[in-house]
Amino acid sequence: MELIHKTAIIEPTARIGKNCKIGAFSYIGPNVVMGEGNDVGMHVVIDGHTTIGDNNRFFTGAVIGSIPQDLKYKGEKSFLTIGDNNQFREYVDINIAVGEGEATKIGSDNLLMVYAHVAHNCVIKNKAILANCVTLAGHVTVENYVRLGGLAGVHQFVKIGSYVMVGGLSKITMDIMPYCTVDGCDTVKMCGLNSVGLSRANFSPELISALKKAYKIFFRSKLTKAEAIDTISSSDELFKFKEIQHFVEFAKSSERGILR
Repeated sequence: MELIHKTAIIEPTARIGKNCKIGAFSYIGPNVVMGEGNDVGMHVVIDGHTTIGDNNRFFTGAVIGSIPQDLKYKGEKSFLTIGDNNQFREYVDINIAVGEGEATKIGSDNLLMVYAHVAHNCVIKNKAILANCVTLAGHVTVENYVRLGGLAGVHQFVKIGSYVMVGGLSKITMDIMPYCTVDGCDTVKMCGLNSVGLSRANFSPELISALKKAYKIFFRSKLTKAEAIDTISSSDELFKFKEIQHFVEFAKSSERGILR
C-alpha cells in the first residue's frame, strides 16, 4: 500500500499485481487487470475492460482504455490489451475497441511519446516508437520496429510494415511496405529502403542487398503488383530469406492499397 498514493482511486473490483506504483489523483477503473511492477504516474486514468502486463510505465495525464471517438460505439463490451515493458508518455490516449468482443492491442517494448493517440481496434505489435502527437485512426496495424515521426497521421485501416520509418508530419493514407522509408505532408512519397534502420537492427549485408533487390523489382521495374510478387517469389536468391517472404505476404494481404 505504501506504493499507492492516498489520493489515488482504485475501484474495489480492479485487480492490481505486486509492486505496482500508483501516483497521486490517478484512477483505476473496475474492470482493469494489471500485472506486476507497473508504474502509474500522477493524474492517470486507466479504465474500460483493460488488461495490462508487467513493468509498463504510464506518465502524467495518460488516458488508457477510454471509450472510442466513434459514433458507432454503443457501449458494447470491448477490450484493450497491453503487453510488457511499454512506456506511455504524458497525455497519451488509447481507446478500447468498437464491436462486441473486439480489442485494441498493444504489444511489448513500445514507446508512445507525448500526446500520441491510438484509436479503436488498432494493433501495435512490438518495439515500435510513436513520436510526439502521432495519431492513429481506427483499425490501423503497426508491425514490429516501426518508427513514426512527430505529428504523423495515419488513416483508418492502414497497415504499416515492420521496420518502416515514417517522416514527421506525414499523412499516411495507404499501406506502407515493410523495411521502407516514406516522407511527405501533402504528398507522401516512398523514399527507398530503410537501410540505416536495418543496419542498426543488425541485418546482414547479404539480407539488406536482397531487400534492395526486392524493393527495386516491386517499385522500380514497372511491373504490376502481381507480376512483381511473382518475380520476387520465383527468385531462389531472394525468397530464401524470411524477411523477403514477409515482404511478399504483406503485399498480397494489402486491402487498402500500397503506397508506390
